[in-house]
Amino acid sequence: MKKLFFLFVILIGLQAQASNDKYRLTLRGNPATSIVIGWNQTSGSNPVVYYGTTDFGTNYNSYTNSKAPDRNVSYKGMNNTFARLTGLQPNTAYYFVIRDNQGISERFWFKTAPADNSRLSFIAGGDSRNNRTPRRNANSLVAKLKPHAVLFGGDMTDSDSSSQWQNWFNDWQLTIASDGRMFPIIAARGNHEDSNNSIYNLFDVPSSSVYYAITFGNNLVRTYTLNTEISISGNQTAWLRNDLNANPNAIWKMAQYHKPMRPHVSSKGEGNNQYNNWAQLFYDKGVKLVVECDAHTVKTTWPVRPSAGSGNDEGFVRDNTNGTVYVGEGCWGAPLRSNNDNKSWTRNSSRFNQFKWIFVDENKIETRTIRVDNASQVGSVSNNNVFQIPSNLDIWNPSNGSVVTINRGTVVDPDPDNGSIDVAISSGNDDVEESQNGTLYTNSSDLEMVYDSYNNNGYQKIGLRFRGVQLPNNATITTAYIQFTADESNNAGTELEISLHNSNNSPAFSSANKVSDRSTFSSKVTWEPSSWSSGQSGSGQRTPNLKNMVQSLVNKSGWISGNNVSFIIRGKGNSLNSTSAKRVADSYEGGANKAPRLIVSYTTSSTPPDICAGVASWQSGVSYSVGDQVTYQGNLFERTSDGWNFIGPCGTTRSRNNIITQLQFPPELNILSFKSYPNPFKSIINITTSQFEANKSYQVFIYDLQGRVIHKENISSKSRNKTVTITPKVTNKGIYLLTINDDNGKTIKTQRLVKQ
Repeated sequence: MKKLFFLFVILIGLQAQASNDKYRLTLRGNPATSIVIGWNQTSGSNPVVYYGTTDFGTNYNSYTNSKAPDRNVSYKGMNNTFARLTGLQPNTAYYFVIRDNQGISERFWFKTAPADNSRLSFIAGGDSRNNRTPRRNANSLVAKLKPHAVLFGGDMTDSDSSSQWQNWFNDWQLTIASDGRMFPIIAARGNHEDSNNSIYNLFDVPSSSVYYAITFGNNLVRTYTLNTEISISGNQTAWLRNDLNANPNAIWKMAQYHKPMRPHVSSKGEGNNQYNNWAQLFYDKGVKLVVECDAHTVKTTWPVRPSAGSGNDEGFVRDNTNGTVYVGEGCWGAPLRSNNDNKSWTRNSSRFNQFKWIFVDENKIETRTIRVDNASQVGSVSNNNVFQIPSNLDIWNPSNGSVVTINRGTVVDPDPDNGSIDVAISSGNDDVEESQNGTLYTNSSDLEMVYDSYNNNGYQKIGLRFRGVQLPNNATITTAYIQFTADESNNAGTELEISLHNSNNSPAFSSANKVSDRSTFSSKVTWEPSSWSSGQSGSGQRTPNLKNMVQSLVNKSGWISGNNVSFIIRGKGNSLNSTSAKRVADSYEGGANKAPRLIVSYTTSSTPPDICAGVASWQSGVSYSVGDQVTYQGNLFERTSDGWNFIGPCGTTRSRNNIITQLQFPPELNILSFKSYPNPFKSIINITTSQFEANKSYQVFIYDLQGRVIHKENISSKSRNKTVTITPKVTNKGIYLLTINDDNGKTIKTQRLVKQ
């Protein structure tokens, strides 16, 4: 009887376990209110997800919600089953089990993303295909670092076989934390996925073409997943452009895809299709961080922009103010390759198993490169604070520092000589209070300017250190001010003195480097702020113009754009005689979105002269000689042997208002022997003429209407009357100028082009 009883108990135990495994979470919609639970249904029938905000363990009847699968697809030897949960509460823990007619799974849980713009954590990487040891190490670190999502850039397996995928999902279970918490994956396709179906059928992504976008927070960050394994031009880039245009209010935009534009491994081919279609679009639309994979090496770049001008390196130049940072290149377990193709704009590169750990808030993006080989020795972050660096985490610390920081506020400006920055305090150690007796306080939730009764601080001094201030050396500062948010309501008359640390790169505040120890520029500003009401952040909480002291800083020979700046605020007059004569502002600890901000506008050159000054207007019937210049409909033209050549727009500035919207040549223009079509064009331009001379070369230039070369190409014809087709690197819609020069540099064709 005892044997029968124990056999019965064993059978009941087997019956109680549901027939499913290979669990995964993915995203199709708003990560604050929805999620997809995926698994492999090995046997059994009628699976149902039971879930709720209270943890009832495996007692499925106690959960308040249930969901039957929305999709089931047999693929790669697995019965992939997906239940799409919607209507969830933001920033909330949900516990769930999967029950079928054979039993119940273990209890798992996840946490929805915040609906507001709270700080987020991401892990990004790819290429896990060959070596299971580093792959499993990286997976276990996901469980320990607890990101809001994992951006995975493709090449999960080596040959896309069923057995390899099953092993991959078995290894993916290591991303589940010890308490059963799971983390969603945002998957891209790599070249080792034989078709889009591998990603679409295994991760239930929102697009069968495997390019899609997901917004986190209210408008904090929109993540773009692109597909380098299908046609890049055409539908995909049109979708990307339309989506970027439709989401101008996203504070941050990030992209991930598999094959890099400019790999840092010499044996890998250049990603010219990606470059030609996406690089300028990323730059123009403010995509600030791009994660690339495929090359199996480690790289981070300085902010860069695409350029065909002199000094470019493989089509990019460094642009600290408005550029895009590219990181990668995929070392989640694939065979490592040597980082033997660095560029002039490479920040750092190396060769080891790694992924990127990315923090995003309203003011900045921070990216760290994590070595994964010591995963077993690394501690875990807390579920309540996923931003605390755990013990023994191996963060790569190359020559240019361990953290790549992208600060908010530098946006693309159509005028290259003018710009603005908006930099917020990015750490609690950067807005400090120094008490009357010299004690430094770095963790207060507010900034008393200047009397503070706490611990008898008395009439204190305030230090504000802004990191990574992207102001060009010798720029002309037009406006500069600090914007505060009021933490308290105060109306007593207050007088404050603002000064600027006289340093090329202001160091962090410390007991050895206090606020009061710092020498300042002689140009100081007195501020008598109006009354404040708690929560206000308008003109009343804005300092007077601080441009003179900022001008003194950028005029220093040692100033470098991207260095750090510290302001000092002291009491003056009545503020040193009255305990109520003060203003109290929010600090970084009081809310990152309410921390003080430095806002500066500048120009980098004097106003250019009007190129049309003194030039007569074109007149009908007048005989013009080669070299004569005329103005016509607000533009300057020069007579050539073949007609009129466009020089540029009239005017004394190079602002957006001077961009030409309709270019008309003087009626005598007669350079029609060369023809280029279609016009407007989408991607290709055909050039044909009877003037082509056999075995002679010509140069084609395409300029934007600010005179910058967008495309340059040599063409030739082996016989007369032949058409030559070019595919210019022009991505933005608008008006451009095409010129054709002969081999002597003579311009023999000028034409207005319209890019659709």
